[in-house]
Amino acid sequence: MTAAPRRWTGRRHGLTYVLPLVVFLAALFLVPLVRLLRLSFNPVDSFNAALPGFTLAQYGRVFTEPYFYGSLLQTLATALLVAVLCVLLAYPAAYLLARRRAGVLRTLLFVIVISPLLTSVVVRTYGWVVLLSGNGVVNKALVATGLRDQPVQFLTSYPAVVAAVTHVLLPFAIIPLTTALGGQDRNLHRASQTLGAGPIRTFLRVTVPLSLPGVVTGALIVFALAMGIYITPLLVGGVTQPLTGIRVYDQVTTVFDYPVAAALSFALLALTIVSTTLLAGVFRIWERRLHG
Repeated sequence: MTAAPRRWTGRRHGLTYVLPLVVFLAALFLVPLVRLLRLSFNPVDSFNAALPGFTLAQYGRVFTEPYFYGSLLQTLATALLVAVLCVLLAYPAAYLLARRRAGVLRTLLFVIVISPLLTSVVVRTYGWVVLLSGNGVVNKALVATGLRDQPVQFLTSYPAVVAAVTHVLLPFAIIPLTTALGGQDRNLHRASQTLGAGPIRTFLRVTVPLSLPGVVTGALIVFALAMGIYITPLLVGGVTQPLTGIRVYDQVTTVFDYPVAAALSFALLALTIVSTTLLAGVFRIWERRLHG
């Protein structure tokens, strides 16, 4: 048997192994996605019920009404802010995890980092509700210490939404950063210090540039997840928050306008794909400039 037939046989076996996954994804993801796309082009009657036919009116509303396109812009800004906050907060934790030797303390720290992923996002979000409510821990502490005369309305505020979403998505930035920092060659740091660079300069000129793959991966994952998150903003901020996920939820559960909800969902999906691609390109250019 020649090399070419062997190669083809190997590829055929590889396709056989992948086929169940492809069928699973097509059945549970692509098929509903195509049906939802078709729904976004349906016209509606005076009661917002979908009718047979084809129209671009739903997309026209999404991109012309401030209620809809404003939420897309706000969602984009929020996702960028959360991605930056997650990377900044994750870096010290990831650096500590990467520098610790294998042992009980490192294992404990890693368990603490991933423990939020083992808990339902609803449970974690309600933890923030308990903390920030009018009679919650934060307000009780502020009143008890005399910093405030009466409780502060933290819930339903935009800063509370950003804080809660950052907390929920923070592990997705810590894990890739820990991998990137832990995979660095320690000899490079020793060589930098041998050549006269101090700890700070070594960190800025060696550690940070070499950790860029982890920074990029963590930032893109957090950004993509923040673009579509809606449970945490809904529970912490309420339906008045101008985020696209909440707008879709409102159109489905309150207005019952499914075609507009579908069109808004695909607008969000397109914005997420385009933004993620642009960010990945910017990060790649930045990485090339740092590494020459």
